[in-house]
Amino acid sequence: MAALLKQSARLGLSGRHGQVFCRLPWALSFQRYMFNANKKILVEMDKSTGVALMKMANPPVNLLNLETLTEFAISMEKLELDKDCKGLILTSSLSKVFTAGLDIMEMCGKSPEHVTEFWRAVQEMWLKLYGSNLVTIAAINGFSPGAGCLMALACDYRIMADNVKYSIGLNETQLGIVAPFWLVTRELRPSLFS
Repeated sequence: MAALLKQSARLGLSGRHGQVFCRLPWALSFQRYMFNANKKILVEMDKSTGVALMKMANPPVNLLNLETLTEFAISMEKLELDKDCKGLILTSSLSKVFTAGLDIMEMCGKSPEHVTEFWRAVQEMWLKLYGSNLVTIAAINGFSPGAGCLMALACDYRIMADNVKYSIGLNETQLGIVAPFWLVTRELRPSLFS
């Protein structure tokens, strides 16, 4: 953990929720202690360093549906309760995509109760990442639109693979969706949340 933080400092990362895009070697070795109940969220813990590696594993593009968001929240709770865990690296098990964002089908033709539950899970994902006591790093290894960008913004640090084909950003307006006020507020006035 200390070596990772030193490397982050050397790369110019600074302050809580600092924003940096740069190269990072992805070959990190971890001793495996996992909880992979559903295998949409894979968690590996290196007890010697106190760093957990959380990989989204929902092929083909890591869509964030209710099931995945729920599993994410449960995994975050387990890591927060683990006294040995000091930091978290969030990434994707897929090549070329971090996450394609929210599964829009979770809101299409569903009951109001389901849509409410889905949006509650989205907010819980944000709050668990943003409010975590762990040092959180988003290792963005591919495309990251919409909620992928939201996840990265919730982490303390963001590091993106150096590939001009990859992009990150909020694409809600292209879909006719308004970004949540709590995200827009975070973007426009970070001092409110720092």
